[in-house]
Amino acid sequence: MQNKLLKIFVLISILCFGQQSENESLAIEYYKKEDYNKAIKIFKKVYNQKKTTKIYNMYFNCLVQVQSYKNAEKLNKNYFKKNKNPNLLVDLATLYDLQGMDKKFEEELENALSAAIKNKRYLISLANKLYNDKYYSYALEAYNEIKKENPRASHFIKISNIYSHLGEVKLMYKELLDLVKLYPNYLQSCKNMIRRTISDDKNNENNINLRKTIIKEIQRDDSLEIYKLLIWLFIQENRFDEALKYEIKIHEKIINNFLNIFELSDIAGSNFDFTTAKNALEYITKNTDNYSFEFELASWKILNLLFIEIQSKKIKNKKEIEDLTNRYEEFFNNYLLSSGNLEAFLNYVDILTAYQDDESKAIKILNEAISSKQITDYEKAQCKIALAKILVSTDDIWESMLLYSQVEKDFKEDVVGQLAKFEKAKLSYYSGDFEWAQNKLNVLKYSTSKLIANNAMKLSLLISDNLNLDTTDNVLKTYAQAELLFEQKKYEQCLKKLSNIENNFPGHSLTDEVLFKKFEVFINLNEFDDAVNALETICINHYFDILFDDALFFLGELYENVLKDPEKAKLKYEEILLKEPDSIYSTQARKRYRNLRSYNF
Repeated sequence: MQNKLLKIFVLISILCFGQQSENESLAIEYYKKEDYNKAIKIFKKVYNQKKTTKIYNMYFNCLVQVQSYKNAEKLNKNYFKKNKNPNLLVDLATLYDLQGMDKKFEEELENALSAAIKNKRYLISLANKLYNDKYYSYALEAYNEIKKENPRASHFIKISNIYSHLGEVKLMYKELLDLVKLYPNYLQSCKNMIRRTISDDKNNENNINLRKTIIKEIQRDDSLEIYKLLIWLFIQENRFDEALKYEIKIHEKIINNFLNIFELSDIAGSNFDFTTAKNALEYITKNTDNYSFEFELASWKILNLLFIEIQSKKIKNKKEIEDLTNRYEEFFNNYLLSSGNLEAFLNYVDILTAYQDDESKAIKILNEAISSKQITDYEKAQCKIALAKILVSTDDIWESMLLYSQVEKDFKEDVVGQLAKFEKAKLSYYSGDFEWAQNKLNVLKYSTSKLIANNAMKLSLLISDNLNLDTTDNVLKTYAQAELLFEQKKYEQCLKKLSNIENNFPGHSLTDEVLFKKFEVFINLNEFDDAVNALETICINHYFDILFDDALFFLGELYENVLKDPEKAKLKYEEILLKEPDSIYSTQARKRYRNLRSYNF
């Protein structure tokens, strides 16, 4: 008889449990569908049998959603008696907040904090709940209590986020500085958080506040990470000169910092701040032994900066070129050619051929480099390409083609091989073999080198846009010949070809290209008024073409540096910013515009 009763009891328990589980699943389903009234009826039964936090939370939320605040309050107090978890008092505070009962709302949040501080095992969960429910002031108190005994990095980050939500940006910065001093490996995380609040304008209020906070901290404590944060801020503001001052301070007061000074020089140079880039490198040369690796590296990097600076200007300064040539010669008198300084060597070759008309010397030293044992076969291939380009300029096309073919064959899958293939395609273009050139260029559009791919795309478009526009391809052939003559510095002959196109084929799609090439010829002939006229014609008649922003920028440069008319220069730079904001010249134009605007003419 007892066994029968036991079996019946077990069966009833199973049936009840099954019914309870079914009710719970059904209530949750209604809850997910936001059918709160139906969910409440079932949750009431389930809660009476199963008083868990999961059931309480969903049941409480249903009551809140239908604004059954009295029942929600009753449920909350009932569950708090059983549980004593201070998080429940936050739910009660929310109820009072929804009803506009401000005094009770604040009382319950204070009660929650007090209870959690007394029973600290609840403190972290309460802090998280206060934060998630957007009760930031109370969450701040909770996290500060936690941080007193357990200053984990995550707590600093949470507190700084709270300050951000409260609009207390200065306090946010202070918290992040404390974090990075205690946990240096969180420097990047701090930068990521700060980046959302600052801009590239040094006069932005947040930039000023951050700068003041950091400098005050530095005055109190020479922390390496705080210095790094200030340097990072100056870089965001494009104030590379200020960044350099503090990189030098780090080197002189804390640790050897040459590596970061080299890096800053590269950043400044890539942003056209050549003065700061050179100052950084010169600091290294003045503070290292003449035979050290750092001295040699800084020395040739200075030469390359001067080279890039000259290249970036359409209007060249002869004295600057002469001085740089002498400096390259002095450098290579002191240092042998090596893999480390090959870039400087190739730039030196470029100076000799492009600006000094000393092709014979360039050819001599390139042949010596190709025979040298100091550089790799890949680097010798780079020298062969440089040599082939010079041979094109001296009209030795056949020998040039042989060199390109050698490099392409030996380094088919490498960038240098792709560059050789591109230069061969250009030779075919110069000779009027457009179809063969197009076939090669179509492959090179997918080069792993972005520069080669872009150049291949540009030349390919030039050919395809102008091929077969007249029955004999005369115009494109004439223009290609003019380009070759320009490369060979036969400027008068080049001008004749270009004028032939202008006079005999007015309105041709190549007209803007012809005008720009004439501008380049006039610059090399120092005929600056004619150069201005060519660019102005592009701006007036071809503002819809691809060379419009180029014409605007170089007009600005001409007016600023040659014709000494800063007002006109300023207008041209401004026009780029207004009409061509995505131009590759936008950064330089903005900088030059700001400089000119700050002057009183």
